Amino acid sequence: MMLINEVAKIAGMSKDGIRHYEEMGLIASTPRQAGSKVYRDYDPAVLETIENVRQAQQLGFSLKEIAPLLKTYGTARLSPEQTIEFLEARLVVVREKQAALREVETFICAKLARFRNAKAAEPAIAPKAR
Repeated sequence: MMLINEVAKIAGMSKDGIRHYEEMGLIASTPRQAGSKVYRDYDPAVLETIENVRQAQQLGFSLKEIAPLLKTYGTARLSPEQTIEFLEARLVVVREKQAALREVETFICAKLARFRNAKAAEPAIAPKAR
């Protein structure tokens, strides 16, 4: 078993980051009473889970999306075929997000062009009212 500072150091994270992962249900610890203090013990397997979380983040998953994935797949190793299927499905999602962002970009550019053209059409010096 490991304490939070050991897990954080090995994983290259802050203790707050480890606590956040635990709050989100990504990792777990076991409370241990030591005198008047309560420490949390972490199984060394959390290090592998943390690495899996980081890889899922690299695939574009949010931490909220990762929690159900961990529950579904746990520490199971996917076959190469399953991995290909999973990655292809993820690629479809990423491409859909890119297409949606391109639509937003096009909309923003059109708005900018319209406002810039309207501004360019304004007279340089406004006539004085008499």
